[in-house]
This record gives sequence, structure tokens and C-alpha cells, in this order.
Amino acid sequence: MDVRGGIGDGSAACRLDLPTGERIRAALRQAIGTGPAGDATEQSRVDYWAQPGDAIRTDRPRRAEQLPDSLQQVHRAILRHFAASGTAPTDADIRAGAGEADLDTAKALRELAREDLVAVDSAGRLVAAYPFSPTPTPHRVAFGDVEVYAMCAIDALGMPFMLGADATITSADPHTGQPVRVTITSGAATYQPAEAVIVYAATGDAGRSVDTCCSTINFFTSAANAQAWINAHPNLAATVLDQDQAVTLGRDIFEPLLA
Repeated sequence: MDVRGGIGDGSAACRLDLPTGERIRAALRQAIGTGPAGDATEQSRVDYWAQPGDAIRTDRPRRAEQLPDSLQQVHRAILRHFAASGTAPTDADIRAGAGEADLDTAKALRELAREDLVAVDSAGRLVAAYPFSPTPTPHRVAFGDVEVYAMCAIDALGMPFMLGADATITSADPHTGQPVRVTITSGAATYQPAEAVIVYAATGDAGRSVDTCCSTINFFTSAANAQAWINAHPNLAATVLDQDQAVTLGRDIFEPLLA
């Protein structure tokens, strides 16, 4: 079974005969250390999901869980503020949300950034709080009256599960500019167009998700458009995910963060 998209001359076209959602969830649980060890066949699926280079960090829930309690509260305060307001929190917002009036927010952000749970610029300002973006991206997620930006397509799909809320995602196919819309209601996702897929692509370099994959994980209106985009970007390692696989990946990465 080959789940990786072909790159370069297009001869190894991406195949969509991929594992079921339950098998993907089992592999992801194994990868992030939340499920029992599997056999050699199951481990091979974990290896597939480590591609390209595990840039999206399927171990993010484990990284968050291993934080000291006080830092976990800071992380959750940041996520909750984004969800409630659609904007990045100020230092005062973080202190209030974490319940620590004397919190050194700059230090806390640096510690979270070391685990790639957030990303900061040279001045210490938030540039990512996965799955949220403080600046506009192609991926908008609406929860009732609140609209937020997601760092990538997988982050957008994970948000409703992290927040336990229905949502509408609007994005665009980067190959054609055509719109893509995903409605998630009671955990079920409906895609428009019905043929939409998701490309998980990354540079293959080590480093922060914001630098290696956030801009290259996108919705496409069809598998053909996805493959055309992959062929036009031979410098990237890329995989085409179908709709259920992308939702599963987003849910398993982000749902535990506010559980």
C-alpha cells in the first residue's frame, strides 16, 4: 500500500486506496503514545503517517500533556482566548486566563515555543498557536459569531473537535483559486465540492511547523488538481489525503488539547 503522492515526473501518481478511518486513528494513537503497541503491519502505517517528516507533529497532544501544570494552563488559556474572540491574547489576557497575575508571559511563550505548541517571532510575539493563526490565512473557521483563522487545512478540520462545536470552514484551492467549503455538524463533515481532497506537504526540513508545512497543507477541489499542484512543487514531500483521513488526522491531533 502506497499512501504517498508522486512528485516530479508524475509517474508515481498518488493512490487513494488508503486505510480506513479506524486504522488511521489506531496508527495515530500509536504514533503519539496513546494506544497499545501494534504489530509490524500497524507500525508500518505509523511510518507512513510520519511522512512528510512528521512536520505537522502528530505528537502534539503528548507534548502538551507533558508540560508542567502551570504551563498547561497558559497553553489552554491561549487556545480558549482565540476560540472566544478570534484574536491573539495580550499578556494581560494570558495572565487572566491562566490565573497567574505575576506570570512572566514572555518566558512562558518561549517554553511553549520550544515544544512547537506555539510559535513566536524575534520580538516574542505569537505567530502561531496551533491550530490558530493570529494573522489571516486562506483557512477561515466560523463558530457562530466568532471567526478565526487556521494555520493550515488540517488545523482547520481539528478545531471543531478541540472545541466540541459545529463549524464552517471556508478556503480555496491554491492551484485554481476555486472555493472549498467544509461544514462540520455533530462531528460529521460535509465537503463542497464533494470531490475535495487535502494535500499534506512539507519541505522536509527540521524546524517549526509554521516554517515547514503550515502554508503547504491545503484543501483542493479534486484529486487531479491536488496532483497537478504536487507536480508543480517537486521540492516538497507530499501526500494526498481523502476527506475522512484529513478529518481523522485533525481530530486526533487537536481534540485532546482542551479535553
